[in-house]
Amino acid sequence: MTPIVFHLYSVFDCRTHMAQVVYEDPIHHLSGKISKKYRTCYNYRKQSNRKYTSVHGERSTPVTQKEQTWRSQFAQIAAATRERLEDPSFMASDRAAFIKQSKFKTIHAFVFNICKDEVLNGK
Repeated sequence: MTPIVFHLYSVFDCRTHMAQVVYEDPIHHLSGKISKKYRTCYNYRKQSNRKYTSVHGERSTPVTQKEQTWRSQFAQIAAATRERLEDPSFMASDRAAFIKQSKFKTIHAFVFNICKDEVLNGK
């Protein structure tokens, strides 16, 4: 069980306002599902510092062929990205190209886009 931290207004503010209880996680934020067993998904948005939860329903339709194809392509792109980021021969050229561009904020996203073009276009 996680501890709950209470922040209360000062005594003078309590005379005119209701006491406010704020729940704070013991860690900075949670993001994603904790396990496959539960349907609750914890979300965190860095730019707005917003924390919220959502409950995902169970799927009522089977996976389509188009979805299955995209999932397999995504797995290929992710594997190619991992390999390219670990390969020292691509490191210098990818880093130099990443610095010149302004579309992607991380080098991982930049290399993922390169690998996506290679897998989808067969380069």
